[in-house]
Amino acid sequence: MKRLCPKGVSLVEFLIVLAVLGILLGVGLVSLRAYQQSLVIREAATLVATELQSIRQQARRQSVNFSFQASPSTSSYRVGRTSQLASLPSKSLPSGVVFQSVPSGGTVRFDAPYGIVTSGANSSFVLRGPGNRVLNVHVVGRTGKVVVRAP
Repeated sequence: MKRLCPKGVSLVEFLIVLAVLGILLGVGLVSLRAYQQSLVIREAATLVATELQSIRQQARRQSVNFSFQASPSTSSYRVGRTSQLASLPSKSLPSGVVFQSVPSGGTVRFDAPYGIVTSGANSSFVLRGPGNRVLNVHVVGRTGKVVVRAP
């Protein structure tokens, strides 16, 4: 007598595979969302750090004072020549990111001709993003070195 070999997949096996895939997909989506939130806050911190480094270099090259100004609980800032700062348009951080706290006065100023920090040395801009993630952008000492750190 011949034995019949089952061909194909049974309904129970198919449902087990679907359940396992559903669990993996659920875990993956949660991880993806956390990763996206992390990317947004890192992008904002990198943007602020790059702006600070850029104006320090411009102060050295152009022999003109440059400033970075922000206010707490906002997502906008101004950056440019200190003498024109009030008339310059605001720039924005990525969506969902705000300055949680800023240095006293909210301004970091780099003075010509060496790009030395005269206002805002040893201070931090604290950024808060989606999921209450926080990153600090530090201006270290009078030399104006910029460092991004987790709190």
